Amino acid sequence: MDILYSSSDSYAFLAGISILSLLENNRHIENIHIYVMDNNISKENRDRLTQVVTSYNRDISFVPMPDMKELTGRELDTRRWNISTFGRLFMASALPSSVHTVLNIDCDTIVVDSLEPVGGIDLSGKVCAGALECWPTYAKENVGQDAKDNYINGGIVYFNLDEVRQGAYEKKFVDYIIRYGDSLAYLDQDVLNGVVPQEEIEILPFRYNVASFYFYTSYTEAKKIHQACTFYSSEEFEQAKQNPAIVHFTTCFLDGLRPWIKGNRHPYLQEFLRYKNMSPWKDRPLDVDTRGILGRLESIALKIMPRFMVCDVASLARGTIQPLVYRMKMKCVEKEYLRNRSTAKHNE
Repeated sequence: MDILYSSSDSYAFLAGISILSLLENNRHIENIHIYVMDNNISKENRDRLTQVVTSYNRDISFVPMPDMKELTGRELDTRRWNISTFGRLFMASALPSSVHTVLNIDCDTIVVDSLEPVGGIDLSGKVCAGALECWPTYAKENVGQDAKDNYINGGIVYFNLDEVRQGAYEKKFVDYIIRYGDSLAYLDQDVLNGVVPQEEIEILPFRYNVASFYFYTSYTEAKKIHQACTFYSSEEFEQAKQNPAIVHFTTCFLDGLRPWIKGNRHPYLQEFLRYKNMSPWKDRPLDVDTRGILGRLESIALKIMPRFMVCDVASLARGTIQPLVYRMKMKCVEKEYLRNRSTAKHNE
């Protein structure tokens, strides 16, 4: 099984902890090759990543991160994310042609169960498989989808690289990034959902990508906050929370902190710390909470507000206002893109 992590140096310790958890819980899989898309990872962290993988008698390869400025002809503003998040879109050219399928896993995860069922998924005629996001209709429309279309999370995606290569999808990804640039709300995730047709996406069981938001909400609350039309059933939702295979420590306004920051209260915090203590980064202290006064006040307010009010406010902000703000940004950026294209054609 081929696995890829895309990491900068600042997230290398998280990649290492995730890789260790994966290898610890997948000893039964005969062959595992870890690929790390390297966005300026230091020698010390590269050596530590190698140490983790070789201690389980597995193989590791480092592949260079594509130059996004060279690909797109512009500097990209990735806001709170690192530029390496775009790396997963270009695995088909970064990895050897002998790699036909690869499971991309975000660094901010722990793997707590077998991934063998994922490796057994038939991706014939599919570009990728991913877990559904409980996503607002407005946000789907921003990337050209309909309300009932499936929008997948980009953090854990099983790619059919042969299909990506044959369909020239990397060029399509680049064209989409050039067209919408900094206006993309969720960067590579929006690119993936905006470019790949619905019929070429397989849906992963929810337990292979349970994000933090879902651990802090009920099924009804999650759908209400994101005003979602399509999602898993309530049974699948509850079963995944009770028995996840991959825990994804995404940012979540209902906590405000993540497990490597002091003060986090995630249900899988102790599991994260257990794998951290097994890793070469065991002596790395937890980060301090660097949120400003407004961020801290928001957390306090969310704790004392009635739950129904929290959901109502969050639904308005995340399900309506935020997507509409990004829609306006996308229209402005696209208008400029089309104007520049028209000018360039006129000058030819």
